[in-house]
Amino acid sequence: MGTRADRILAQFGAAFDGDPTHSLAANVASVRDEDWEWLPPNGARSIRAIVLHAGSAKRLYVDRAFGEGALAMDDPIVQGEGALDTPEGAGEWLREAHEGLRAALAGLDDAELEGERPTPWGGTLPLVDLLHVLVRHDLYHAGEINHLRALAQDNDAWAWWQPSRPARRYSMGGGGP
Repeated sequence: MGTRADRILAQFGAAFDGDPTHSLAANVASVRDEDWEWLPPNGARSIRAIVLHAGSAKRLYVDRAFGEGALAMDDPIVQGEGALDTPEGAGEWLREAHEGLRAALAGLDDAELEGERPTPWGGTLPLVDLLHVLVRHDLYHAGEINHLRALAQDNDAWAWWQPSRPARRYSMGGGGP
């Protein structure tokens, strides 16, 4: 695989399971069974629903960009039937979807990254853009899962955070709590 393709694949891996705190897989693994379908006040999406969305998207992207484009949202594999009963089962289902995409990417060279591929929502995008969408998608939903889990477990604070103290602004140039 070429240098650019290698970097994208590494980013994709890090977003899925390469970071023990921020990755999608790590955040799913931190969910207790009792948090799986929990909803915060006025909430409409559980962690289970977010995981279903993330895993379904991976399968649909692979099918459209590398397969026959035959999968539909109501297909049992896309819906995770039987796998989404527990966080553990869902983690395995997500990993299978992720590995399917990794296998599809194996052997790509940099030139193939610019080729147009069909998207799940219709139309086409250069493969490199589609892959960047998937990297951001994993990270976005990892953050959502992290926040819902923290709310459900009543530990939604950073170790240094003191809610009784007025909020302070921190610059990106350093500094901290």
